[in-house]
Amino acid sequence: MNKPVCLFDSGIGGLTVLKKLIERFPSENYIYLADLANVPFGDKTKDQIRQIVSNITTWLITFNPKIIIMACNTSSTLVLDEYRKKLNIPVFGMIESIAKEIAKSKVSCVSAWATKLVTENNGYKKAIQKLNLDIKVEEIACPKLVPLVENLSSTKNEKEKILLEYLDKTNPESDLLILGCTHYPLIQNELKSLTKLKIIDPADSLLKDLETYLTKDKAAQGKINLYATSELEKLKLFSNIYLGQDFETRLIKLNQKALSV
Repeated sequence: MNKPVCLFDSGIGGLTVLKKLIERFPSENYIYLADLANVPFGDKTKDQIRQIVSNITTWLITFNPKIIIMACNTSSTLVLDEYRKKLNIPVFGMIESIAKEIAKSKVSCVSAWATKLVTENNGYKKAIQKLNLDIKVEEIACPKLVPLVENLSSTKNEKEKILLEYLDKTNPESDLLILGCTHYPLIQNELKSLTKLKIIDPADSLLKDLETYLTKDKAAQGKINLYATSELEKLKLFSNIYLGQDFETRLIKLNQKALSV
């Protein structure tokens, strides 16, 4: 029962997943790592992502976790299966759960906003069409969104301009718009004001699949520890803003070898 749920992302985006985990499974203990030394993951090579995830999981395993969550669509696309084979504990990503849910639904066309690496490797298209070939899937690379989310000085007009740029590239007839990066829910409210598309956060589907692994006990409050590989103050700031609490945060140094292009 005391084993923690460990999750990681390239930056503060994964806090959107952590927030929903805490709300649904408050008695669990959580370890969250923001690899801000390598943000964003979406512009790295596959070999770089493999090495980054190796460094992160090697460190997370020292906590003897109950499960590990790749709260990052890029690593979920590129190396999830690989690390499921390597590790002796359950490993979850951000794409499979929502893909299963969509494949069983009556939608005919979905759009996914994601990072460059996810779209280049057809992360959502492959996962959904593996289960249902009749569903049309378009993936749109949105490289400006992660910097936009992490820049708290961005104005409303700047946000809307960038969001409208990507909406112009999105099929207005899509049944769903998937937020295919855990950073994107942080601008969901602004996005909802600009489109009538139904917006989906994959974390909601993931939480349903986690119910057999985690307890929904509301009587106890678990311990939450936040770690960053750089820019600790940024993690503190966003955790206060988004999670609404001042959690313990620590700066750590991971093995950063073999990350050059």
